[in-house]
Amino acid sequence: MRTLRTEGIGNKIFLIALLCAALALFLFIRPRLFAPEPKPTLLDRLPESEILGRFYLLDVARETSPMLFYHKIPFRDLASADFLLSQAKSFGLDVQKQGYFFADRSGEWGAFLSVIDSSRIQNGLMKLEQFVPGNDTTILQRKVRFLPKQNLYIFYDKSYMMVYHGSKIKSRLSRCINAKNGEMGESWKKFQSLKTFKDDKLVVFSNDKKLTKYGVEYGLFAHDSDSLSFKLKTYIKTNENHKLEMKQNGSSFAASASTTKMLDLHLDITEFRKNKKHPLYQWIAEMGRKVSFPTDAFFAAWDGDLCFQQGGTQMVEEEVVETGYNEEFELVETRTTRLVPIQGFSLLISVNDQSKNLVSSLFSKGIINKQGNKYRFLFSPPLTLNITPPTISAYSSGRSPKLSKASNCSGLWNYKGTPVAFQVDSLQKQGVYGSIQFPVNRLIRRSKFF
Repeated sequence: MRTLRTEGIGNKIFLIALLCAALALFLFIRPRLFAPEPKPTLLDRLPESEILGRFYLLDVARETSPMLFYHKIPFRDLASADFLLSQAKSFGLDVQKQGYFFADRSGEWGAFLSVIDSSRIQNGLMKLEQFVPGNDTTILQRKVRFLPKQNLYIFYDKSYMMVYHGSKIKSRLSRCINAKNGEMGESWKKFQSLKTFKDDKLVVFSNDKKLTKYGVEYGLFAHDSDSLSFKLKTYIKTNENHKLEMKQNGSSFAASASTTKMLDLHLDITEFRKNKKHPLYQWIAEMGRKVSFPTDAFFAAWDGDLCFQQGGTQMVEEEVVETGYNEEFELVETRTTRLVPIQGFSLLISVNDQSKNLVSSLFSKGIINKQGNKYRFLFSPPLTLNITPPTISAYSSGRSPKLSKASNCSGLWNYKGTPVAFQVDSLQKQGVYGSIQFPVNRLIRRSKFF
């Protein structure tokens, strides 16, 4: 009897232990079985677009503050980091967190900021009404503030605010309100995974499919300005090895203070010229076909140095042919020369033993035409042509510009009166680091906003 009683007690203890283990397991997995679905992050709500960007508003304000004060911009105090922070807090916005924006070439754009107290935002919109009239509208059963004059939509929720300009408000708003955790767009995933410019405060990214035509996978741009100039650090990632290398001590022209347009390249293209199927080679060939340029002959003969300069004013002799009648009423031609002002022009390329084929192709295709003792390259002014390998040069001045040695790859272009300088800092197998820079005073002078 004692044995049976002992076995019964043992079974009860085992059953109690089993029930306790089951209860513990249930309590452990219950939060996971019945936990609410995690809320989407701000990045999950962002739409795909041609251009993506991230920014820290306060840091950008600190970086641009010296520029605004140097140029005495009227509202410079309103753009200071301290003022923006105080105003953002009063309106329930968290500008200490990272913000995001997107845009495309059609003019569509949008920006996103984090919200710390959505109850304060309405007060901010009421104050905005004093300066920018607007009205409330309903889109996808959500209240949206619309500013008709600016074609701006403002929508906010408990955790974020979206400001949008464009014609796709329904699809962009649907993306915001129906987003799910972990459904970040593929372009945003790629952008966020990159380590290049990771610590910069304003970064722009693009992996638009149209870039593939030029052999580019994506491009990155980071803000790096001072009080005098606006500068963008750049990184271009190529789909495949571009097989270009920087060249040291290449042939060039000495820089001139009157230059308004300039291109100075010094590259080792030994491997690049071998792959005519490379996207960059094919793009150059496509552009060349528009003017019947002999691309293959050029790359076969080009030794990697190219220097082009344009700017300043030079006086050249121009022959004028006039027709008239002599005393016997016979039609005769009269040839005279006169001095006319032209824009300075100079070009130099380094060549190898294939230079004769290149020159022959340029003449046969009408790229170079002879006029008297001068030559014209397409629509260039009359030029003196020197074919003296290892270089070929052409210039509009009376004598050749001073030759020099250079290793950098850079350029200067004039866009609507604003000089834009660009430079290649280094080349990797599938990447190019560089910069783009232009003076701030031109930006301010041309901007209606300023």
